[in-house]
Amino acid sequence: MEKRKVFDDLLVRIDQKAREIDDMDEFYGEVVKILADNIPYYNWTGFYFMKDGELVIGPYIGRPTEHVKIKVGQGVCGRAVAEKNTIIVDDVTKEDNYLACSLETKSEIVVPIWVNGDIIGEIDIDSDDLAAFDEEDKRFLEKVAEIISRKLKK
Repeated sequence: MEKRKVFDDLLVRIDQKAREIDDMDEFYGEVVKILADNIPYYNWTGFYFMKDGELVIGPYIGRPTEHVKIKVGQGVCGRAVAEKNTIIVDDVTKEDNYLACSLETKSEIVVPIWVNGDIIGEIDIDSDDLAAFDEEDKRFLEKVAEIISRKLKK
């Protein structure tokens, strides 16, 4: 199936879950499950949330990670907050500031979640494939982040 069609279908499902589920932890868990179950190259799928000036791990599906807290500016996740932007890394071995969660990880995308002008967290996806993420992944995950942002503003 065409990637854009898959992404459009998943956005509908995530938006529906946003309307059905009140508990945010349950909702985050459902989002992670939908992404991990339906996009084969999303090998680590999860959230980090800002707490006391650093990123703290939230719900995720994938190999265990020792990086449960990340300072702003540290690694790709911390850099996304510092730069206030989505970051795509095609080859994590080329990153000076990379925090390795798993030796199998080859590429990563991190998408900030904005609420009222502040980054409250981010979606973090790792892939075992080089250059796994493109502009379609970026647009899709930024729309997922927008759904989450809308839900948090209610």
